[in-house]
Amino acid sequence: MAARVAVWLMYDLRLRDHPALWAACAQAPQQVDFVFVWGPPVVDWGRYSYKPALPEERPRLSPPRKRFLLEALLDLARRVRLTILQGEPHEVLPAWAAQQGVSAVYAHREWAPEEEAYQQAVAHALQAHGISFHRLEGNSLYTSDQLPFPIEALPLLYTRFRQLIERAVEVKPPLGVPAPLPSAPDPRTAAWLEAQLAQLPPLPQESFPFVGGEEAGQAWLEEYLSGPVLTYHQTRNAFRGRTFSSHLSPWLALGCLSPRSVYAALRQTEKRHGSNDSTYAFFLELLWREYFRWLVARWGGRTFAPSGIRGYRLPWRHDPQLYFAWIAGRTGYPLVDAAMRELAATGWTSNRARQLVASFLTKNLFLDWRWGAAYFESQLIDYDVYSNWGNWLYQAGVGTDGRGFRWFDPVRQAKLYDPQGEFIRLWVPELRTLSAPRVFMPE
Repeated sequence: MAARVAVWLMYDLRLRDHPALWAACAQAPQQVDFVFVWGPPVVDWGRYSYKPALPEERPRLSPPRKRFLLEALLDLARRVRLTILQGEPHEVLPAWAAQQGVSAVYAHREWAPEEEAYQQAVAHALQAHGISFHRLEGNSLYTSDQLPFPIEALPLLYTRFRQLIERAVEVKPPLGVPAPLPSAPDPRTAAWLEAQLAQLPPLPQESFPFVGGEEAGQAWLEEYLSGPVLTYHQTRNAFRGRTFSSHLSPWLALGCLSPRSVYAALRQTEKRHGSNDSTYAFFLELLWREYFRWLVARWGGRTFAPSGIRGYRLPWRHDPQLYFAWIAGRTGYPLVDAAMRELAATGWTSNRARQLVASFLTKNLFLDWRWGAAYFESQLIDYDVYSNWGNWLYQAGVGTDGRGFRWFDPVRQAKLYDPQGEFIRLWVPELRTLSAPRVFMPE
């Protein structure tokens, strides 16, 4: 029996389906502490961070992204004993663990270079204090030993990955919450989080009502899968509305919901209502997320290189004026500008919009794709290192897109997916007097 153990949280802010927590509880501890480091790699840049050379100095967390994170932590702090440490993880976490008499620390393995470097540094520092460190896989649909190929042989095309996975691998059922869980909340942590939240502006009324935390995520998952998912295939390319998209990505990004829990809930929906092209399309989006995770695990630092994983040495431009026009939503292309203004205001924009603005940055402006990926990192409440950088590699033509250097026509996209111009007029008020098709046209 261990007297006291700790679970180091990063992108796993939940109690359900938490293998690291189960491993900690297997030691029958008298107390389980949860610890989150308010610093790199989640909140700030640090010693092991990859920090792109942007034309401006930006905080790692935009206000919407910071709000969602604080809400997710507050949800946990009200249910278990959560400690917030500030600083570099390899400095503050081992020192705290030694001071508190913690005998072992548990965490979920991350594969991205920065996260991996911090976990290795923490492991080394804990060892110096005689504290054991245990990493388990727990933030993906499949564990590495389930893959039907070694990570080094990951297919370069998603379609081949999907075929191999669907043919050979089953998703394991999610875990529940361990009981008993000896982890009484510390009201001081909740008070600190509430004070931080009080300093942030609320989300604008045009935003989807995102609230961080496992409980809010679980409630929305149940509501979405109760019916709207059954038309996902028909609605997913829209730009606005409450249920055209699942909107689950922020909860998945911070691990408030695990991919396995979402998958299990989807299968329950199919048992009740039957499977269709929409439930399958929804599953394929989970699989895309999975693919990008293993892509970063496979290629490491090349994921962040200007030439990407394909090694294409393209003459990317570095023009701050064009970059600032893009992030401000003042390119003169109405649909691009609407999407960028929505992103700046709410920390979110649809998948179709993300593809469009990434295409515009890399194909129309020919700016360094890493500028776009880094801006998304700071802005998106659903930022996920794997999906973000994997998608930008794909859109820039230096990643896994088998069709090469494809381009999205902003005017055609507006006609197809915003035919009345409602989304454009919502976010670009200077165009509200214009009707379709004039509202689609660049100035």
